[in-house]
Amino acid sequence: MEESLYTAHSWSRPAHHPWCLGPRVLRVLGPRPQMHVTNLTESQTDCKAVEGTVNRIVLRLEAGSDEDCWDVRVRLKCKSSKKPLSSESANDGMLEGGLIDVEPYRMPTFVHKSADPTIQIVTEIGVALPVGWEPRKDVGADESHDVTTPLSLHLRAGKSLLFPLDVFCPLDQSFTSSENDASTCSTSYEAIIMYRQVRAGKGTNQSEEPGDQVLVMQSGSIEWISPFTAEFSQTNGSKNPFPCGIQHPSNTTSQSSIEPPSVGGTELVAAYGEHVQMRCSLEAKGIGSNIAASILRVTNENEMNKVQKDLYSSDSGLFMNQKKLGSKLSLSYSVSTRRDVESGNGHETIPLGIISINWKPVSLRLPDNLALSDTKDEFGFTHGPLGLPNLSPMIFYGPQCRVLPSPFTAKLLKCPSIPKVGAPFCISYQVTNGTAKSQMLILCLNDVHNGDPGTQSSPQLLGTGKLKEEMQMAPFEEKTFSFTFMSMVAGKVLRPPLTVSSGRHQTWVINETLICPHLFVMP
Repeated sequence: MEESLYTAHSWSRPAHHPWCLGPRVLRVLGPRPQMHVTNLTESQTDCKAVEGTVNRIVLRLEAGSDEDCWDVRVRLKCKSSKKPLSSESANDGMLEGGLIDVEPYRMPTFVHKSADPTIQIVTEIGVALPVGWEPRKDVGADESHDVTTPLSLHLRAGKSLLFPLDVFCPLDQSFTSSENDASTCSTSYEAIIMYRQVRAGKGTNQSEEPGDQVLVMQSGSIEWISPFTAEFSQTNGSKNPFPCGIQHPSNTTSQSSIEPPSVGGTELVAAYGEHVQMRCSLEAKGIGSNIAASILRVTNENEMNKVQKDLYSSDSGLFMNQKKLGSKLSLSYSVSTRRDVESGNGHETIPLGIISINWKPVSLRLPDNLALSDTKDEFGFTHGPLGLPNLSPMIFYGPQCRVLPSPFTAKLLKCPSIPKVGAPFCISYQVTNGTAKSQMLILCLNDVHNGDPGTQSSPQLLGTGKLKEEMQMAPFEEKTFSFTFMSMVAGKVLRPPLTVSSGRHQTWVINETLICPHLFVMP
């Protein structure tokens, strides 16, 4: 054994080692790498990455104190999979551990900056990369891939360098995707760092000392998350008191106890031409202790009116603390269910809003003493999700609504906002027959307490008018129903609900029993 010009033989022994124990046995090991690799990003992101932008993982490579590292190179191995949805059964694509393959258009890809900053590349499997980025060539799925990328010609003993590893995963923009049914995509990777190990101080250039080829493997995993979550709800509630006679099981007069479908239910229905008031609450997901992204602009893509199309803009002067985890941005908008349901192709289903979000990732800053000074891009001081410009907007589809043709149109024509005690006031409704057939309507103004028509048991509100009536409507005829009331008390008063049903279709045209119509009466 030769070690720094010192020769030892097997019979060399310390003074306390007796001869009777025989010679010492020396085990000669092969070359061992002393380089230490640290993932600086993992602890700050909780192993999470944001879809739709490039995410940077920074590895610190520190040479051992007794070695010089020459010709440092790297190659990568990676594999992506996702957890199946509860509705998905086992199939041929099922992987070990109950995972399934990722769709090709959503496959995560390791990338690096392109020499042409204006080029946009679409990979062979159909993944559109951000402008100015291209796939790495040193990535493979097994040992047969031997392409490597040089990192450093010479890394001296005890010195370190930072190696940025960039990866991209497209947003899931499928029409059926939502926060409840979205499956989690994950990527496991292995960075294999190879170099020629030379004893410290033995060589001053690449050819003086042959050294030994060694390698270090650094493994990691990434869980992909979308930048935002969205929750949709109806502003005016799921119970529509003016169903306009649509033919649906929830609107039949014989099954009045059936609850109408809501946003969270299996099916939401609306009459053709109805205006549905919606609310969308957006919340940025967290990556470590920070938010993943901030909102620049929100638009409703199925709104034709350009003025009402924009729902939010970061430069509009509206106050919102987007930097705080848990902050929500709630936006209200109206959807007109006007679709070509009379084309003979059957009923149509539309989303109640197509919310498009222009966004910007929130990057994590590296400590000043660890900045990537040798990186040739503008992200040398950051890691995690990179704040790339002009990213693809994130799309959320509102709940699916089945649009049904309505034989009638109905609306509340007149109702005082604040009536006064002892002063008569009028409430009017308007119903229009939208068909070429004569229709029979059954009108009933119910008592607020016992539901018996024709009686008024409550002394709080006195009313006049036809409390129960059957009438005929000619084709395309329009009728107005008026009732006069007078309140005897001040405060919140429940007024009698009106019901109007169609004798031909056995459906509700107006059904105010689904809600609690109140009046606020001034003294």
